[in-house]
Amino acid sequence: MTATQKLELGERLVGLRLLPRRAATGTPVARKVEWLLSLAERAERQAAERQALQTTLTAIQRSLAAVPGAVHGRLEQIAQLAVELGLHVAREIVGRALDQGLVDPTPTVIRCLQDCVHGSDRGDLVVHLHPEDLALVLDRLARQPELQDQIAAAKFVADPALGRGAVRAETGAGRLRYDPQQALERVAAEVRRAASS
Repeated sequence: MTATQKLELGERLVGLRLLPRRAATGTPVARKVEWLLSLAERAERQAAERQALQTTLTAIQRSLAAVPGAVHGRLEQIAQLAVELGLHVAREIVGRALDQGLVDPTPTVIRCLQDCVHGSDRGDLVVHLHPEDLALVLDRLARQPELQDQIAAAKFVADPALGRGAVRAETGAGRLRYDPQQALERVAAEVRRAASS
């Protein structure tokens, strides 16, 4: 059946075929078609931009999630450097104080006298000091009248092998050694251990 044929009443319509007609450019239908096509292009462009934005946001989120770990790692490195720097400064200060004779071993010697003389034979305690510390310690001990018995029971020896501020006390029962440099190294080891945990 063609477009020019008429449908008789009572006949049944079996199918209908529409043939497209080209709309003339500039007609309302053509403008509508162009507008619909531009909408489709715009929608595709917006979808591509949305996908690019989503990809960028995902990358930023991953980067931001990695920041705390990176900062924590850097802070640990800085903390270790700060600890080592502080320990180095402490070594310099203690070393300079020892070299200048600013560390007085007299309190250590007094503890040795109080703890070691009791119960030991007279003259059993031998206290070794750096030669430059010996005169200072003996002078300060002379001003301690309550220790005169213990001082008389001890022997004081200049020992150049000891560092400034160090004390080595020997009795028949054993030996005690105090060295400020070794004490500082023990403290430094504890500080490093505490800083790394």
